[in-house]
Amino acid sequence: MAEAVTHVLLAEIIAAGKSQGLDQKKIVARAGVGASTLSKAKANADLRVSTLARLANAVGLRVSLAPNDPTLTSLLNRQLFNE
Repeated sequence: MAEAVTHVLLAEIIAAGKSQGLDQKKIVARAGVGASTLSKAKANADLRVSTLARLANAVGLRVSLAPNDPTLTSLLNRQLFNE
């Protein structure tokens, strides 16, 4: 399960970077991590939380924990009143 979450988070980071015109090399450069860090993380989902946070920050995102609450999720996704 942790691997799946890591892959999803990395995909979100890469997508956010692409929307800003950043390729993966530029993302890791902005994050100040080694060039191979992202490719290794994508291959085996082994990544420190601090590195994940640095990659997220490089594209204007932040890593956070939130309660597993369907109402909160709907609210955050702006879908609370669409159902």
